[in-house]
Amino acid sequence: MSGATERYCLALDLVAEPDKIAEYQRLHQRIWPEVADHLRQYGIVNMEIYRLGTRLFMLMEVNDRFNAQDFAQASEQNPHIQRWEALMWQFQQPTPWTPAGEKWVAMARIFSLQDQ
Repeated sequence: MSGATERYCLALDLVAEPDKIAEYQRLHQRIWPEVADHLRQYGIVNMEIYRLGTRLFMLMEVNDRFNAQDFAQASEQNPHIQRWEALMWQFQQPTPWTPAGEKWVAMARIFSLQDQ
């Protein structure tokens, strides 16, 4: 792993259907290897997703190779990622605060114990 890591915290909602939530969780027990490889290739060193009801919280840690614009562009051009995203979108929906046309949206940090 190169350099220090930076952390992103993102939110998204799930469709409020128990069968869809269960399937979404099942699919994330072992994501497609092409998706995992793509994430790592662009400097994502760790990614975790947590759920409370229908709200998802993603913690993404990246190294100094990560560039959000390059990652987004490469994701749009990768057929495996596009298939995965299309599959995931049948389970997901934007939060009430998500701008139109976006999915995962960054959360604002409001507290850090290290800053105290």
